[in-house]
Amino acid sequence: MASGGADRISALPEELLHHVLSFLRAHEAVRTCALARRWRHLWKSAPALRVTGVKGCKNSGWFVNFVRTLLQRRDPGAHLDSFELELDERDFDFNKPFLPANEWHVNGWFQLAVTCGPRVLLALRTTSGIYENPGEYETLELLNLPLISHHITRLELQMVSLRGRTLNFSGCPALVDLRLEECDIMGNICSPFLKRLSIILGYFRTDPFRARICLPSLASLELIGAMRRAPVLVESMPLLVSAIVRLDSTCVDYCPKNDYGDCHDRQCYGCYGAGAYDRRGQSVLLNGLSEAAELELSVDSQVFIINRDLKLCPTFSKLKTLLLSEWCPGIASDLNVLSCFLQYSPILEKLTLQLTEVPKVPVGTQRSYTPSKQYFACSHLKLVEIKCNEDDVRAHKVMNILSTYGIPLKKVNIQINKKTSGS
Repeated sequence: MASGGADRISALPEELLHHVLSFLRAHEAVRTCALARRWRHLWKSAPALRVTGVKGCKNSGWFVNFVRTLLQRRDPGAHLDSFELELDERDFDFNKPFLPANEWHVNGWFQLAVTCGPRVLLALRTTSGIYENPGEYETLELLNLPLISHHITRLELQMVSLRGRTLNFSGCPALVDLRLEECDIMGNICSPFLKRLSIILGYFRTDPFRARICLPSLASLELIGAMRRAPVLVESMPLLVSAIVRLDSTCVDYCPKNDYGDCHDRQCYGCYGAGAYDRRGQSVLLNGLSEAAELELSVDSQVFIINRDLKLCPTFSKLKTLLLSEWCPGIASDLNVLSCFLQYSPILEKLTLQLTEVPKVPVGTQRSYTPSKQYFACSHLKLVEIKCNEDDVRAHKVMNILSTYGIPLKKVNIQINKKTSGS
């Protein structure tokens, strides 16, 4: 208010007031209807809806009714840019767990949000604390229905379960950006339109087969953690520019006895358990990554899927930048990976090796490594960066390996991570 009681904020253009509302949570935006006559119905046409828990509200029934009414009373002709439904435990004070008791309601909100036609972002996020058993791995299961929207360009889902029909995004021609975090993935992901895919700690539950990812238009891939079997990149992706793949021991393509998943111990789940025979003898990941120009691999040395793929000798014809993170030159499997990439990346320009702090396999179980007899020169390689801790003698071993493969030491740059005091 200005001096004299003039309401200058309400005099602003409607587009500006809507912009202000887009920064508020939904229950805060609705409360603005009490500010002045001009604000009474503005919340119904706000360009962004962010539905969260209401601090201090202990009645889950009130919250369910509030969200339902919010969506039903929205102006159907209003332009909507984004809809975010965030069920975060920090925003809830309910006496009883919200999920799975209200799973049916949340599914209804999500479907109604789709019909509202957000033109940019649609997001549904949950956290473990709102579930009945927060110490166990639980997720909200979305109805197994196809997502149909001609407007949504970005979809973000966190801690939800997705089945096959929902994972087919062919009905979303504008959807180019998909992020799945801590989701149960119980089907194949496919879309002819998707350009960016990020899967963080995906739980691939498709036994006895691996999940398939078929995205021919993909330009950027981020696969950070794959619980259970690694998914299959079904075909090459000619438009792929950058890819990050990080697999640790939560991936069950894991064996401490054999670099290629064939240890002959029938009790080994990694080599012979559910899903182990799917795509045996065929590429799982690297064929789909072979068109990438930038690639980061961080793979536990006992996860054998990368070594198995490299036996098929894929050529990385466009690869210019390669980062091998969590890399340990004392492990035979890691040396095999380095050798193959040097041999089958004809235009590689920059190679970065990040040395792990400790060997990933006990000395007594490490397999031997024999360097390739085929020496070659990486004519396009301009720089090799070795990142290691101070006094790490393995850096010299790496330099000897690179020299063996015809890489002059003047192209090698060692970056030392100095120990801080007290560490």
